[in-house]
Amino acid sequence: MLENKNKVLVTLLFILTILCSKAQTFNTDSLKFSSLNKSKLSFILDDTYFIGGINTSGIYYSNNFRQLSYKPGFSMGIEQYFPLKGKVFLSTGFNLTERNFSFQKNEPKIAINNLYIDCPLTAAFELPVMRTLDFRVFLGAVVSKRLQSNISGNYEELLSEKPDVFQYQKNDFHAGDFGWHFGLSAEYKSVIFRCRSYSGFVKLDKKDQGMLSSFNFEVGYFLFRNLKR
Repeated sequence: MLENKNKVLVTLLFILTILCSKAQTFNTDSLKFSSLNKSKLSFILDDTYFIGGINTSGIYYSNNFRQLSYKPGFSMGIEQYFPLKGKVFLSTGFNLTERNFSFQKNEPKIAINNLYIDCPLTAAFELPVMRTLDFRVFLGAVVSKRLQSNISGNYEELLSEKPDVFQYQKNDFHAGDFGWHFGLSAEYKSVIFRCRSYSGFVKLDKKDQGMLSSFNFEVGYFLFRNLKR
C-alpha cells in the first residue's frame, strides 16, 4: 500500500515538473514574441509623420485660360515611409487638400473652392549630398476623391455683362481625380520639409477640358521618433 502511494506521488511530481517547464518555456516565448512585435511596431512608427502646408492651385489646358487665375489653399494629413533596398523608399497616406482657382481676373470675380481627400503612392530616392539634411527626390501617383465644392461670386452680374460667358457648375464636376506629383524633400532630425508639384489627369468640369494643378510647400513632423529618447 505504501509502495503504491509512493508511486502515485512520484508520478504527480513528474507531471508537475513537466507542466512547470512548459509554462516557463511558454512565458519566455511569449515575452520574446511580444518584444519582437513591439520592436517591429516601433520600427514602423518611426517613419510616420504628420504633414501640412499651403499651396497655390489652378486649371491648366482650359478653354477659358484667359479668364482663370491661381488661388491659395491648404493641405494636411498623415503619411508613412517604408524603407526598401538601398536608398529607396515608398510612402503613402491620406491628405485633405484644397485645390482652388478664380474665374474672371476682373470684377465680378468668381472663386471655385474644392476640397479633396488624396491617397498618394510615392517612390523616393535619397540623394548623396548634404547627408545631415537627408535630401530626397520623389515621384508618384495620387488618387483623389472630391469631398465638396463651393462657388462664390455673382454669376448673375457677370451674365448680365457677358451672356455667353462660361459657367462652372458643381453638378458638372467629376467626383474624383487621378494625377501625379513630384518634388524634393529634406529631413532634419524629426522635421521634414517638402516642395512638390501636382497635375491632375481628369477634367474638373465635364464641359471644359481643363484639369487641376497645384504647387505645394509643406512642413511635417515625425510623430514617434522622440519617444525612444
